Amino acid sequence: MQIYDISINNEKMETTAHGTADFPIAIYETVLKKNILGFVDWHWHSELQFSYVTAGEVMFTVNGSSFKISKNNGLFVNSGILHTAKPLTDDASYICIDFSPSLIASFENSVIEKKYIQPYIENENFQYIILIEGNETTSSIINTLQSVFSIYKLKPFGFEAEIAIMLTQCWIKLISFESNSNDSADYFRLKHLLSYIHIHYKEKLTLNELSETIHLCPNECCRYFKKHMNCTIFDYINNYRISESTNSLLKSDLSISRIAYEYGFGSTSYYIDKFRKKTGLTPLNYRKTYK
Repeated sequence: MQIYDISINNEKMETTAHGTADFPIAIYETVLKKNILGFVDWHWHSELQFSYVTAGEVMFTVNGSSFKISKNNGLFVNSGILHTAKPLTDDASYICIDFSPSLIASFENSVIEKKYIQPYIENENFQYIILIEGNETTSSIINTLQSVFSIYKLKPFGFEAEIAIMLTQCWIKLISFESNSNDSADYFRLKHLLSYIHIHYKEKLTLNELSETIHLCPNECCRYFKKHMNCTIFDYINNYRISESTNSLLKSDLSISRIAYEYGFGSTSYYIDKFRKKTGLTPLNYRKTYK
């Protein structure tokens, strides 16, 4: 099932009912180009959310931090955290699993809720986790989420119990990954590098500068980034610049040249070429089509 237009109140809270009171979970197949807006707008909800990309590339943004997530990679978003999703490719699609913490808490005020759920939901620093295919722990979580989706579709006898058990397993792996510095060090290095890019993407960025932020040599930095993000570091930067520049194309009357330079491109022709390769349109045609 896909929701084509998410219902959101004035506080950006999603008002869609995710499941029922006795089985509080909803699973959606989201093909972004089928949404009324062509993307999922800013919203938040009290449910926990696991997503994994099934085709193409999706730009997820969580409280101002953006991540290009490609096929077979995913994202966890905590309860109450603002997030949005935009397509980076025409076929961009993902599975979204929204469920109430009560589904895995056993019962209210249980030791599970008090020890393993509530402290993490209330932790302001625990907003999201990128689920990377190349990492043993997060890859295992993605595999389990795929099984959850399959069982949810088929609905065999006892599927509700199976889903609750599997999501509990995902949750324990997730919070163990978050808590274990050895397992998560690689993830936080990636998070630090992406955050640096998202802050400085309008500036001229060099490989030496980027590699120094995570204390790797330039060649190792390139290999590290390609391994975890399935693209080169400068492809990611250009795609991020293009994605961010669409805001100015649609919400301002700035010239294409001005936008190109403001978003870190060295020349207008280079911006137009990269934009066309990514979207199939020139920046001017994109503006005419969607503004």
